[in-house]
Order: sequence, then C-alpha cells, then structure tokens
Amino acid sequence: MKNIIFWLRFSVLNFLIVAVLGVLMRYKIAYSLPIVDQKHVQEAHSHFAFYGWITQIIYVLMIRYLHGILSEQQLKKYHALLIVNAVSAYAMIPSFIYNGYYWASIAASTAALLTGFVFFFFLVRDLRNNHDLAKPWFLGGLFFSVISSVGVFGLSYMMASGNMPQNLYLASTYYYLHFQYNGFFIFSCIGLLIHSLKEIGAEISDQENKMIFWLMFTGCLVGFGLSVLWMKIPLWIFIAIVLATVAQTFGAGKLYLLVKRNWAKLVLHFSALQRLVLMYVGFAFFAKTLLQLGSTIPALSQFAFGFRNVVIAYLHLILLMCVSVFLINQILATNVFKMTKPVITGLKLLLLGIFLNEAVLGLMGIFSIKYISIPFTPEILLAVSLLMLISLGIILFNLKKKA
Repeated sequence: MKNIIFWLRFSVLNFLIVAVLGVLMRYKIAYSLPIVDQKHVQEAHSHFAFYGWITQIIYVLMIRYLHGILSEQQLKKYHALLIVNAVSAYAMIPSFIYNGYYWASIAASTAALLTGFVFFFFLVRDLRNNHDLAKPWFLGGLFFSVISSVGVFGLSYMMASGNMPQNLYLASTYYYLHFQYNGFFIFSCIGLLIHSLKEIGAEISDQENKMIFWLMFTGCLVGFGLSVLWMKIPLWIFIAIVLATVAQTFGAGKLYLLVKRNWAKLVLHFSALQRLVLMYVGFAFFAKTLLQLGSTIPALSQFAFGFRNVVIAYLHLILLMCVSVFLINQILATNVFKMTKPVITGLKLLLLGIFLNEAVLGLMGIFSIKYISIPFTPEILLAVSLLMLISLGIILFNLKKKA
C-alpha cells in the first residue's frame, strides 16, 4: 500500500489529538476553565475519536488488506475516501468546539457518514468474487456502520425541529452507539484478527468462521434491544433479545476457543508483548460480553442505564481497552516500524493508563449506585489522561521506518 507509513503515523497522531481533547475535558472537570464549553468539547472529542481515530485506522488497515487482492488502480478510490474522511473528521473539531451541533458540524459528520456508505458499496462490489475468511467480518462491520446512521439522522432531525422526546432521544443515541461500538468497531477488529491468524497459518475452517460470524451478527443486530429494555416492549421481543444475546455469547466463546487452539502458532509468530496485548484485549472483550449477557436482566439493565458513570465506564471499556489497544497493536504489527525501546515503553504506559482509567471509571460507576462519591476522582482521571497522552506522544515520535 502506497503511503502506508504516512497513514499509520497520521492515525496515531489522531489518537493523540483525541487524548488532548480528553485531557482538556478532564482539566475542565477538575479545575475552572471558563473559556471552554464542556459539552462542545465532549462532542468534538467523541466525534473525532469515532471518525478521526477509529474509523480512519480501520479504513487504513482494510485498504492494506485489499492491497493483496486489488490492483493499485482499483485502490485509488479507497485512498480518496481516506482523504475525505480525514478532512471531515478534522472539520468536526473546530465546528463542534465553536458551537456544538449546528450546520457546519452536522455537514462534517454527514460527510464522514456518507464516506462510510461509499466505502461499503465499493467493498461489496470489489470482494463479490472473494471468499477470504476476513471478508464477512469487514462487510458485516461496514453494514453496521451504515445502519447506525439511522440513529444520527434521527438525532439531527430532533435537534433541527426542536422536538426531542426523552425516550426517542435516548433510543436514537443508544442505537447509534450500539451499532458503532458493538457492530462496526468490534466486527472490523475481529476481521483483522482472523486475517492475522490466517497469515501465520492458523487452522480456521470456513464453516467455523461462518458459524462464529452469524452467531455474533445475529446477536449484534437484535442485541440493540439490550439498550432499550427500560422501554415497554412485548414479551416475545424480550425473549428474542435474550436468545440473540446468548447466541452472541456462544459465538464469542467459539472465537476464544479458536484463538486458544492456535496459541502455539501465536507463540512462534507474535512477540511476548503482542501476546500480552492480545490477552489484555481479550480480557476487555470477555468483560464486555459478560456485561451484555448480564444486562438481559431488565432490572439490572434499567439500573445500569440509569447511572451515567456506569454507561461511561462501559463505553470506555469497549472503545479504549478493547478496540483502541487492539488497533494500536495492529499498527505496530504491520512490521513497517522499528520496535524500539521507547515505542515499547510508550505502549506499556498506554496499557497502564487505559487500565487505570477503566478501573477508576468502573469504581465510580459501582459507587454511584449507592450515591457514594470517591474523593479526588477528577484529579486522578486528569493524571491518568495525561499519562495516556504522554504515552501516545512517546509512541508517535519514536515510530521509525524499518530500513
């Protein structure tokens, strides 16, 4: 892939910018910063995290995967989409910080959404005769990205009209988040994992891959219902949601067994640090799966979604501890950069920072259930966010091309 080094570094830079916005928010919470509108910075932070960091690097790694399948001429259109997505993502930062949701920020978000539509269309067309194991995961992920847009368009309409019923507003927000986090992000990462395993000669049958995919696809598609169990829904729909969640859990278990069966090959081809990262991500994915299964209990689901700290902890568990760590590891696993001591140190500090961030958010979520406030949490989270920012800076500025 042409300019692979540029796009990989650019993606890490974007992650660094996400961390800068995170530090700004944490500082605003811990100390006074009147010039900053917290809600606007939060919107810039979340949108750029989604499109500037996660979506951008997923596109880059998918295009790298396509490099062995399509010609350079066929790949040009994907490179153009990378640029459009990057420009749209960068336009979101000043527009959201300036005035939150208004015509400029909505235009930038819409451009990024439509880029995903086009990317999905191109990939479906270009892979129609391809039967690679990663194909269903990439297409499934992009499919969820496309349908998540319904939630965004719903929110945009409500904001433009000034009519925002609370239940519909929350349902639209959770719809978008569910199909981005549990759909697009997770399925794309599994596709990259399956491709990496295949590259080292792992034993994965097409039948096994399809079984895991359809179990998890069905679970994700129907599993949106877990986010709205606080609404009044018919019993048969609730039963369907529970069955789909059990199916997804079973699929996740099958994926774990697949990785475990091929662990000997991983030991031969992955470094000790890469294996540690894989276990780290696996732990986060296991926790996410367990929490989803537990949320099939309506009382527990309603309880969790009623506390903002619990929701924030869960979202960061997926976005940071699971998806972001996996993608950073994928960048380093491309084998185009030297694994120098500073890069390794930066990665270890990032793992520590993300773990501490999740631990504090998790404790805040648990204690908030009893309305107990943990002292100095704003200052602690600010320190942790600074640690993550510094670690990403160490990684970025020490990414050196292999000779």
